[in-house]
Amino acid sequence: MDQMAAQVIGFAGDHPQWIAVLVFVLAFFEFIPFVWVALVGVAALVGPQNVSHLLAVVAAATIGGALGDISLYLIGQKNSGHLGRIWPFRKHPSLIEKSEAFCARWGLGAVVIGRFSGPVRAGVPVVAGALRMPAVTFSAASVAGALIAAVVFLVPAAVGAGTLFEMLGLS
Repeated sequence: MDQMAAQVIGFAGDHPQWIAVLVFVLAFFEFIPFVWVALVGVAALVGPQNVSHLLAVVAAATIGGALGDISLYLIGQKNSGHLGRIWPFRKHPSLIEKSEAFCARWGLGAVVIGRFSGPVRAGVPVVAGALRMPAVTFSAASVAGALIAAVVFLVPAAVGAGTLFEMLGLS
């Protein structure tokens, strides 16, 4: 998995014109663990020197992440009676209970907070759909969470990597 992330990051380094597209696609699939590593690595290639590219990366991550969550939400709605048969619950059945408890405890905030919690990252959107959380409410929380995550994780990665590259004379 780490090798795949390294290949994606390497491709982005060789083809910077594709960074925003890669960030969108990676953010859409960020619930898969290794994808998150690639997403942060690709975003780090932008650096702080080009604010318009950084804004495009944040926008791409926000839209991709929200659409990925909404897709999981729709899968949850469609499969609400048999979540144990679909990934990731088939391999990790305790994730259903953990995600349900997380949603019960945090309510709407679970959609935002869940994005920052590895163990329930993929489960919260699916369970929210299965529990029939209102779609508009879920979507708004998903966009907010995706934007917050993009700013919290990707902006520091880009700024930090850019600064490090400058200090090392690599930029």
